[in-house]
Amino acid sequence: MKSVVALFATVLAIILVAGVSADAGRSACKDESEIGQTYTHHFDAAKYWLCETLGVPATEVDCPAGLAYMHLLKECIPWASYIWKKPEMPPTVA
Repeated sequence: MKSVVALFATVLAIILVAGVSADAGRSACKDESEIGQTYTHHFDAAKYWLCETLGVPATEVDCPAGLAYMHLLKECIPWASYIWKKPEMPPTVA
């Protein structure tokens, strides 16, 4: 019975991990209002998405070492000042 439970848990974990996209929060940049805008990276607070070109998915940008991206301020700030906020989806999603 323990092996069946372990197998089920393993299969469930694989399904959950496969269903999570590292691109979560990435804008598709399909609307002109998105160009030049930044969006929160949903899995790494030290990164953010930047829309540069219409119709081209946003580029992943790293904050400098020791900094986290604060969407409310639209900039990278020291981790000590970082406050988590539930990420929001951009207008168009890649």
